Amino acid sequence: MGAIRRRVHMAEYYRQFAFVSSVLAGFAFTFYATLLAIDRQNRPASWAAFLTVAASICFLVVTLGTTFSAARVAGLTNEAELPFELAAQRAPLSVLFLLGILLLLASFGLGGWIRSRRLGAATTAAALLGVIAVFFALSPFLQRAT
Repeated sequence: MGAIRRRVHMAEYYRQFAFVSSVLAGFAFTFYATLLAIDRQNRPASWAAFLTVAASICFLVVTLGTTFSAARVAGLTNEAELPFELAAQRAPLSVLFLLGILLLLASFGLGGWIRSRRLGAATTAAALLGVIAVFFALSPFLQRAT
């Protein structure tokens, strides 16, 4: 019973990771589309657009990696059967996920500079607080390199 429970937990871990990554990828890309409508001469808008695309790409890679991993893990009878390739990719996918979040938060911080210095300072401060909150909230769940 314990092996089956671990298998379900591993598959669910990958499914949830894939789901959250795909939602964030869509959100980042939507934010990118919004930024494209802003005047081309606006340097913060250009950098924010770049950061949202980079974030979206990070999330897309994580979504693909974890979706297909979930399909492989679903057929295993215990965690010890986890293929080396899947075990080896967990830490890099976690890092890529965090990178995507950092890039997205950086684009939020830059987004305020499009309007004014005051709003830019406020959105930058909010983004920095977001970075701290994200690391606090996710640190127990992300796979670390061993």
